[in-house]
Amino acid sequence: MRTVTKWQVDHPHMWASPGVASGLYDYIQRNVWSTNGAYARFMYHSPVASCLAQLGETTEVRIATDLLMVNPNKGFKWHQDNQNGPVTFDKALRFWVTLDDTPFDHGAPVYIKGSHENTCVPESAVFVDISTGELAQLATNLLEFRPKAGDLLVWHPRTIHKIDGPSTQDWGTRLRRVLGGTVILGDAPYMGEGKALFSDLGRHALQNGDPLKGPLFPRIYPSSVKEERLARERGE
Repeated sequence: MRTVTKWQVDHPHMWASPGVASGLYDYIQRNVWSTNGAYARFMYHSPVASCLAQLGETTEVRIATDLLMVNPNKGFKWHQDNQNGPVTFDKALRFWVTLDDTPFDHGAPVYIKGSHENTCVPESAVFVDISTGELAQLATNLLEFRPKAGDLLVWHPRTIHKIDGPSTQDWGTRLRRVLGGTVILGDAPYMGEGKALFSDLGRHALQNGDPLKGPLFPRIYPSSVKEERLARERGE
């Protein structure tokens, strides 16, 4: 995966242009599974799918969206994930697969324990003020993780969390490479109409309430689907 990621960074996809231009990351690309077959095969065949199925207590897992992130130069302050694709929070899980060890002085993801049950943050919100509502009390119980290369982090999409970048906003020769994203749990309905979703730009005829299935949201557990794999290879 490190070799593939180096190739991807050296051959940037046009979808990475806005994020790279912002300086927030050295490289960031959404839906990399659909443009680079190595990431698709990783999601099809690695233990990640079965881990997500167990944690989500479900018999089927599909990709809603993924995100390749290299070196968050400015970090990402307290926020909830809302670019999860056309799926509701209760039918989704977030994940991170880390390709590098966490540096000793920055880069550790920090989560507010129990914040996924908060009632004060709107579902559409991204950045949040943790001094408001019940978050002020919940924020006294923080969980910091320092994952090593190959570790998997999984959390509820409404969990409030952050990651601090280096104080210089420059990782130098260090690397923090992560393949993250959102998966769909079980028989979830499509809920993307009327939303601005960077993760739902493919051509399809799905309407709110339709089963959230198909090659644009490929199954990875209990197995991938041949027809969906072939559609990806054809660029459909």
